[in-house]
Amino acid sequence: MKRQPIRLLIRWGLITTALSALLFLAAGTSRIGSLRAYLAIFSAWLLVTMLAVDPRLARERVHPGNADIDDGLRFATGFFFLITLTVAALSVGRLGPFFNAAIPLRHGALVVYGLSGSLQTWAMIVNPFFSPVVRLETECGHRVIENGPYRFMRHPGYFAMLIALPASAIAIGSWLAVIPAVCFVIIVLRRLRTEDNFLRKYLPGYADYATRVPSTFVLRPKQRAVEQCDSRSEI
Repeated sequence: MKRQPIRLLIRWGLITTALSALLFLAAGTSRIGSLRAYLAIFSAWLLVTMLAVDPRLARERVHPGNADIDDGLRFATGFFFLITLTVAALSVGRLGPFFNAAIPLRHGALVVYGLSGSLQTWAMIVNPFFSPVVRLETECGHRVIENGPYRFMRHPGYFAMLIALPASAIAIGSWLAVIPAVCFVIIVLRRLRTEDNFLRKYLPGYADYATRVPSTFVLRPKQRAVEQCDSRSEI
């Protein structure tokens, strides 16, 4: 096994262990089935994504270049991601049944979370410019390409995130955690608008691409193929 995969596996193990410890501590127990199931799916998709994406993209995700737009929203999304999961674990483990989602709803939300994770992983695999910051990666020949989910929507990564975190709250079993999840959604929508305007202005070919895929979220195939590789800062 090469050194790079070993490093990725170590990083995956550390992230999974740290998040599991945080959520089990918040819940006060590791015996909640919905929490264990969520962590299993999260860990599996994290591993698949880390091993499947382009090595250059993996480095960019960990150590991104200088942002062309520093809107401060990257930290906010990370904060509300952790707050949502922590509140969900705390709610199902320590606050009793008052804010708990029914078991069938948890199962359905877990499926939705898994599907959204699949979409985001697909987007990251086909888009080698899936940066966590808003910038044009001119040093690696940034260009407009079209492939995978980008044939149908301009921002599949953002779309996946908007679904994933509210689904995470319910999959773990907490209606209370939907509140910080909504804050996360609001921040991501603001980031999406900022980035889309940036790409229209500075990424050659993006404005034309946007006219053929006019909706950010509605799945609608374009009439002809274009190459798209936008500087998605999909966090």
